[in-house]
Amino acid sequence: MALRVGKRQLLLALCVFAASFGVTIAAVAVVRHQAPARPPAPVAIRAAGTGPLGPAQLDRQWVVYSDRSTCADRAAGDGVSAIRLGLSQVAWFFSDSSLGPAGPRIGLSEQSGFVHNLVVMQTIDDSRSTLVTITGGDGCTGPGQLSEARSVVSPADAGGVVGQRYWAGDGLRVSSRVLRFYTRFLPGALVPVGTVIASFAVRQLAREGRGPQFGAAITPAITPVPAYVPPDGGTPIAWGAALLRQGGTAYVYGWQSPVPRQSARRWYLARVAVSRLTDVAAWRFYAWPGRWVTSQREARPIRSGAGVAIDTGFSVLRAGGRYWLIEQAGGVGGQDIDAYPGRAPWGPFDGSAGLVLYRAAGIGLTGADDYQVMYEARTEPALSSRRTLLISYNVNSLAVTAGCEPLSEFTNAVIQPRFIAVPRSVFGASVRTARSAAVATGPAPAPPAIRRVSLWYDSWKYRGGCPPLRPVTHLAVTRANGRIRVRWAAAGPGVRYAVYLRSAGRRYALLAVTQVASATLPRLTLGRRYQVRIVPENVERRRGPGATLIVKVR
Repeated sequence: MALRVGKRQLLLALCVFAASFGVTIAAVAVVRHQAPARPPAPVAIRAAGTGPLGPAQLDRQWVVYSDRSTCADRAAGDGVSAIRLGLSQVAWFFSDSSLGPAGPRIGLSEQSGFVHNLVVMQTIDDSRSTLVTITGGDGCTGPGQLSEARSVVSPADAGGVVGQRYWAGDGLRVSSRVLRFYTRFLPGALVPVGTVIASFAVRQLAREGRGPQFGAAITPAITPVPAYVPPDGGTPIAWGAALLRQGGTAYVYGWQSPVPRQSARRWYLARVAVSRLTDVAAWRFYAWPGRWVTSQREARPIRSGAGVAIDTGFSVLRAGGRYWLIEQAGGVGGQDIDAYPGRAPWGPFDGSAGLVLYRAAGIGLTGADDYQVMYEARTEPALSSRRTLLISYNVNSLAVTAGCEPLSEFTNAVIQPRFIAVPRSVFGASVRTARSAAVATGPAPAPPAIRRVSLWYDSWKYRGGCPPLRPVTHLAVTRANGRIRVRWAAAGPGVRYAVYLRSAGRRYALLAVTQVASATLPRLTLGRRYQVRIVPENVERRRGPGATLIVKVR
């Protein structure tokens, strides 16, 4: 779910961990290299106690990495998903991402650019972990250098036109390769137009993860999936939103919108031998009970149970003798991660028997929640154990100030991956639970920087994403030391004011553009009357109603 594109488009348009690796970690160090020729300077992230890393430590890891980010590091973004390469390495795949520097006081600077997808390699040695961001090339080569970083999967390599973006779907490791689905979207819209499978060499990912921080790049092999629009129209099927591996068989889930730019979706299913996942000719498509066909044209949508709406990112797993669809529920602003049971990989998944796995505090379309939204909840098998299932989800915010500054201008801690750990025993429940399951989570207090803004606005409520500017009011004139000062009521952060001045018979002349609600006039001719006009404008240079007052110089 890409909420926006670029800094202002990052609004909407980045306990089981050690058990999975078979090691005990008491501390994690995120590396911030000062220069390629110098040894790393680790920044310690202490876990609460000596136990394995849990959701709280994972949440913190990405915030600290952002706080210490250089031009070569991922600073924030969404579309998170992890694949384990071995006992000591994990490949983290992200979609829309800002590069550093970033921090709790400057938010996301994006001085080093923005990419639609990248990979972060995590390498664990003893009690230390290092993170290296991998782009598609042209990233900075040293601290403070310019960056023209490219996406790992882009239209230039995978097909499409300039401006379109590839969003990461699900993936898995197959022998010496990591295979990951990417969906190509129209610019600034959740309208899919194509799907590809990107194939990454495990050896190269591992090597880049142990190499220097600056300049890490990779170009995967690309296999296009033929685009198909069902007979009644809409978008093509976006394959690879979720993968379910059952022995030697991979089930590939896809979604499709009958009406583009609307939230109603249908979903489809294909299956294939894991070893032939990139051989689309070997896929067989679900066509209702007992039938698997060779052509997408004969595929039929999975029958969703009542009360089940399909997100663009979700997971299906087998647990407790049943299959479970796991996803963020409730649409934009919904707080829940739910699990719906089904008898087979193709469902139908029963909404009336669903489990509320987690209800996230601070998520909702209200000013009190800073208009934060969660989406694309996915299971993370690479970080899960026999007893605990780790689930990741993405958080963003629709909040803008009166001047249309996004929340990412004020903090780097919101647009980060979040994690919960769910006991697998909950999937043995036979009745719907009315309360959240007993999950382990990381605390997510509102960063202090957000609280400096007294009023946020929901950008999705306004055409163009910006609230209308209020008229300039409460103009007043003060005189001191022979100078005239004009004041007015401040409209809020991000609003600046164009100050014009004219005398009788003259045109207005621009005197100043200021971010404060006052301006000092130049020395004027005694006895004359002047008109002062104040016009507000936001960061998009859209103007609001101005106000005029008359000043007599005496």
